[in-house]
Amino acid sequence: MLVVIGFDYGALWKWEDFDPSRLSSLMASFDAPWWVAGGRALDLWMGRQTRAHQDVDVAILREDQKQLHEAFGGWELYYATPDHRLLPYRSDHWLEVPLHGVWVRPASDAPWLCEFLLNEHEDHQWVYRRNPAVRRPLDEVGVRALGGMPILVPEIVLLYKAHELTEKDEADFLSALPYLTPSRKAWLLEALDETRPNHPWARRMRG
Repeated sequence: MLVVIGFDYGALWKWEDFDPSRLSSLMASFDAPWWVAGGRALDLWMGRQTRAHQDVDVAILREDQKQLHEAFGGWELYYATPDHRLLPYRSDHWLEVPLHGVWVRPASDAPWLCEFLLNEHEDHQWVYRRNPAVRRPLDEVGVRALGGMPILVPEIVLLYKAHELTEKDEADFLSALPYLTPSRKAWLLEALDETRPNHPWARRMRG
């Protein structure tokens, strides 16, 4: 059993270099929607790298956990707990809220490929896990970046990032803001107002 306590999981914070073609090839057998998320999604959307990235986040739907095990049979899968532990994630497990992060790697001595983030949905609506009132039609949560890589739309990426407001989240917001269309900005503003009134990003967008 792999049990690690501490911020950023200590010495386990070792990730493969991001290779879009490798990720796409591995996900070819994943028979469900998926999207690159986080700061890398924003860079892919803008068509340029704005900062250094360490890990890779990939969003999937919570209901597609079975497909994840099928696509990565023979790999090591662990789920992250709220108190920063990694525990074995077997095919007979079903992760419920608040568990939403699954780390995958080909072997115990290999770096991690990515972290899969389980997203909530009801029927054909994506649901923001921190506030179920914030929703989006599932066919509007992703776009194709240059080269065809599926990514989360930038306004949803930024909504997730608005929760913690780390230094890198602030940098990502500043980089992406000039690229947001009026409709994307309007959706993000409404989501922030619904979730965190008077959020500093909302004030900045209005200003």
